[in-house]
Amino acid sequence: MGKAKRRSLKQGIHDRFQYMTRESALDFVIKNIDNKNEVIDTVTLFNFSAEEMLEAGAEYEDVMAFGGLVS
Repeated sequence: MGKAKRRSLKQGIHDRFQYMTRESALDFVIKNIDNKNEVIDTVTLFNFSAEEMLEAGAEYEDVMAFGGLVS
């Protein structure tokens, strides 16, 4: 993990969770996909693709609502 990501996790996001792996972040995104404002930061931080999100159980319409944020 780069220095910038490490700093970002320690400032603010660190208040919500102690340790986040890519899998737990994807689970968080899928569970809270209706609240786009909370999820956008996590999606961009981990650079999730649309395919990853669909395989994890997200609805196609919800993933396409992110538009250019997912590749």
